[in-house]
Amino acid sequence: MFLTITLFLGAVTIAAAVPGVMDGFAGIVIAIFLLYCGIIVVAQLCTALMALRRMVEESFEKKRVSRRVELR
Repeated sequence: MFLTITLFLGAVTIAAAVPGVMDGFAGIVIAIFLLYCGIIVVAQLCTALMALRRMVEESFEKKRVSRRVELR
């Protein structure tokens, strides 16, 4: 919750400080949208890195020998 509030206030501050396109309420909306997109990208990146790490760890583990099973 604290992180969300911090990011929201950071976006509002950026929108207020940058002149031009980021003027007024539209600038705040644009900044919040870009912040939301950034959060999604970071979340996807973290998930992808965890999956990659798991794949590498599994590739270095000792391989199990498979056994033939007869089905009746």
